[in-house]
Amino acid sequence: MAIIMKPKQSKQSAEDFIKGAPDAAKSEVVIKGVTLGKQSQISFAMPPELLVKVDETARKLSISRAAFMKMAITRAVQHEMQG
Repeated sequence: MAIIMKPKQSKQSAEDFIKGAPDAAKSEVVIKGVTLGKQSQISFAMPPELLVKVDETARKLSISRAAFMKMAITRAVQHEMQG
């Protein structure tokens, strides 16, 4: 009796198989940037004068620059979604 070893299957090939199923959800959203946990890190440029105002406002609110920018962007997106 011969011993036959199962072929190695990578986790990726199993995920590709599942994604290829006819009833698999198709994701149209492509997220750019570096994923860090549940967030994506992005990079963009802004005029130095605006960055100074962002930092001053964040300091007045006792929050970080990143927290202020997330808050401002969230508000802008919500405003646009409301029409």
